[in-house]
Amino acid sequence: MADAYAELRFDIGGLVRRECSVEFESWKKVLEELKKSMLEELSDVDEIDEKQRKYLDDLFKKHFQQWKFDVLRDAERSTAALEEED
Repeated sequence: MADAYAELRFDIGGLVRRECSVEFESWKKVLEELKKSMLEELSDVDEIDEKQRKYLDDLFKKHFQQWKFDVLRDAERSTAALEEED
């Protein structure tokens, strides 16, 4: 069970990094079509009930927030490093 959960989290993280743009201010701003597309890559959406859909959406949201934080932090570090060189 733990392996399946770890694999699911890994897959979700990969989808978020690959499909999402830094232009999205938050998970709420991600287009519903894109969310559905990423969800379809994980499983057959028609077989997912509302409780499972909510759970997966929460996992996607957490991964998006962490990814967005990492991207912004790395951008700040790069800017600071460039300023130090000047």
